[in-house]
Amino acid sequence: MSDRAIPLQQVLAWSNGLMATRARSTSSRRGWRSRPQPDGESLTGVLLLLDPRHELRRLAAGAGQQRDWWPGLRFVDSFAGVAPEYGTLHAPWSGPYHPADHGLLIPAEAGCTHLALLPLPRSGGLTGVYNVGSHDGPAALTALEPAWLDHIGAQALASAERQLQRARLLCAGVVDPLTGWNSRHYFLSRVREQVAASVRDSKPASCMVIDVDGLGGLNEKHGVAAGDAVLFEVGSIIEAQVRASDSFAHIGDDEFAALLPATPPQFATRLAERILAAVRAAPIVTTPGKLEEVRVSIGIAGLDPAALVTGMDRKSIADEWLSRAQAALHQAKRAGGDRCVAS
Repeated sequence: MSDRAIPLQQVLAWSNGLMATRARSTSSRRGWRSRPQPDGESLTGVLLLLDPRHELRRLAAGAGQQRDWWPGLRFVDSFAGVAPEYGTLHAPWSGPYHPADHGLLIPAEAGCTHLALLPLPRSGGLTGVYNVGSHDGPAALTALEPAWLDHIGAQALASAERQLQRARLLCAGVVDPLTGWNSRHYFLSRVREQVAASVRDSKPASCMVIDVDGLGGLNEKHGVAAGDAVLFEVGSIIEAQVRASDSFAHIGDDEFAALLPATPPQFATRLAERILAAVRAAPIVTTPGKLEEVRVSIGIAGLDPAALVTGMDRKSIADEWLSRAQAALHQAKRAGGDRCVAS
């Protein structure tokens, strides 16, 4: 293997980062142009997906994802004529880059001298080829064992599937475009469903609304981008505390909400205290080298199944339930913030 060999830990770190990113993060905006590579090596990556019916392209356009938001991802109707090697590509291939043969994959102005093609065969679902161009000789990753090359290609494809699934959810109004979490529309639907479930099963539930204290002042001090970063990090902290059975969403501006099935308010308060402690313990980077201590306020409202009867208007009950949680939140903020109030 060459002196620029890629440590396998670096391949794993790259693939884990690719799968962990959300749509608004810088990493996902780099997209599939970010490749596993040793220090000092310059590479260009393009993930080419087969899209004969233009379904994937319509999804990208419908979700408002312009080309800049899908860097390194391209769609084609057919692999025929894309590159000479594509016709018989059943295993990873590497060789010299020729503009006449490979210009449709990576433009000549990118300055590549060698090319690696990693096929991504699939029985159903997405299929494509991960194309990696190197600027100073064969890419070090071509010296990896075939199983690791398969892993790199599979992770690139899985990441594309995640982004396209997110586009489907965005088109349905289920996902918030800023953070990538569930949207207000989704959350209100889940609250109405929970009202019906509580009537049917005679089990309580709790609704929790969480607000980031002082986010407006932070936006003024450090800029909106810093405020968005704080919102995203706080949301990640909250999401790590809620259960898999709970519904978590970004419902607008600096507010998040969690729906807790089969949970009376006294147990929801315990979760709220854990969220408050987790946020206090995690200062957030707002600008390079600057950590900001952030606090949240939480309002909780319970749903008592004994007060519900079959045939009641679920929407009215759901709206009133959420309003009680928001009223409790306002009490918490008026009391100074960094606390929870249950109604």
